[in-house]
Amino acid sequence: MGDRETQNQSTSASEKTPMARLCGLTDYFTGTVEPLDRWLARKPCPLRFVNACCRAFGQPIFLNNPISGLIIMAGLFVQSPWQACCGILGLLAAQLTAIATRQPKGAVDSGGIAFQGLLTGLVIPALTGVTDWHGLLIIPVIFFAIFSAILAVALGNLLGQWGIPAFNLPFNVATFIFVAASGPSNPYYGPPPPPTDQLNEAGTSGLEQVAANGTDEPINWVMILQAIPVGIGQCYGCDNLITGCLMALAMLVCSPTIFLHGLIGSILGALTGLAMAAPLADIYAGLWGYNSVLTCASVGGFFFVLTWPSHLIALLSAIFAAVVKGAMAAVLMPAGLPEIAFPFCIAAGLFLLVTSESKLLMRVPMDKITWPEDHRRRFKPGGVANAQEGEALEVT
Repeated sequence: MGDRETQNQSTSASEKTPMARLCGLTDYFTGTVEPLDRWLARKPCPLRFVNACCRAFGQPIFLNNPISGLIIMAGLFVQSPWQACCGILGLLAAQLTAIATRQPKGAVDSGGIAFQGLLTGLVIPALTGVTDWHGLLIIPVIFFAIFSAILAVALGNLLGQWGIPAFNLPFNVATFIFVAASGPSNPYYGPPPPPTDQLNEAGTSGLEQVAANGTDEPINWVMILQAIPVGIGQCYGCDNLITGCLMALAMLVCSPTIFLHGLIGSILGALTGLAMAAPLADIYAGLWGYNSVLTCASVGGFFFVLTWPSHLIALLSAIFAAVVKGAMAAVLMPAGLPEIAFPFCIAAGLFLLVTSESKLLMRVPMDKITWPEDHRRRFKPGGVANAQEGEALEVT
């Protein structure tokens, strides 16, 4: 009996189709790279710590994939070695905080808390204008990275009561508090103010630039095209074209669905900016794209099972995020404050609360989230897995 079962198993294994073998091979670099987790299960803690940190690099754009994380880390060093080091420092501070406060193993191992510190460390130098090595900036980076990790736990518990994730809201709150408290002309955490004559000259040239940036200025469609990957890079506070392309590649490696929705979101964000007569320099820099990238990718297949209705909702949410960005920028810019990624948190949170009696609009349970293609396989309407497991949440 045992020999017969062994023979049947070997026969079935040998009868795997080439497509099945290919799908098995892609598990080693796409999705969440489950074979790596199984291999690390009994390995020393330092290896698991490195794996968690690599995964944290991809978490801001919903990529729980260490290979994608390494690609993104390379892109950050292309942008600025100093900014990348600040991001790594913030990541380590947040990860150690999560470990010290004994947070759930899944959240720690996936980098689901540490990425808040990563974003804090990346964006604080960008917003303060410190683009070169500045040792004193390390102090607020570490402090607010730790603060963002604590906020991630607190806001996760609060918003989880409504089935809404914290997104990157903890990073937004921590960074906004720092920028508002330090002020735009802080001599310790920002570049020194220019002399009075240079300031007046800069103000005059700025007015001329604003006047020239009206409807008469021709649109550079090549720059609009470049703004698509740059908008993806701005999810990390990066405006380098190569960095944005590397981050788009990281999306493609982990999930083609996230990659597609990220590109669409960046396009819709840029077009919405054009429709709202936003400054072309901001559109070219990807500042109108990143909120739409995050919103479209989160709604289109990550938190909702990918169907045509959820895809259409993702497109609407991307446009709405760009409109919210414009409104918040108009309110906060006179005070010298950034809107950061608050528009994404507002838009995505609202659209995740959309209810429907249709089985074509399903929320993925928070404890079952992996990557969009896996959600589609397990939870698609009428699918065998969905019928047997009953794991998908129909939003009612």
